[in-house]
Amino acid sequence: MNKMLIISHGELGKELLNTAKQIIGNFPPEFISAISNKDLSLSDIIDIITDITLKDPDSFYILATDFPGGSCFIASKKVSSSSDRIITISGLNISMILSFLTKRNSYSGKELAEIIKIDGNRAIIS
Repeated sequence: MNKMLIISHGELGKELLNTAKQIIGNFPPEFISAISNKDLSLSDIIDIITDITLKDPDSFYILATDFPGGSCFIASKKVSSSSDRIITISGLNISMILSFLTKRNSYSGKELAEIIKIDGNRAIIS
């Protein structure tokens, strides 16, 4: 089963999920969730991500962060580097979330992550 865990600064991840619900309606929360780095150390974030992913060893996790280089990204990369069933993507936008929600059952984990990145890039236009 493919799952997405959003790790973001402040409440960005939770607000993106609220926006996704407004666009496509309710979706099962067990497939996608968000955590904030607010008041957490890098070690705390790593521990939370590790705990979540270890509790569900049969799922493929896409760790989605708001931008590369920050504590959310660093923690996600540390966790994903230790497992073939966890991958980190960054630069999260609403199109990436909608892509995950509508395509999560149609593709394998790594293939889905690539499609999400393509869909996210396609949403950036001028």
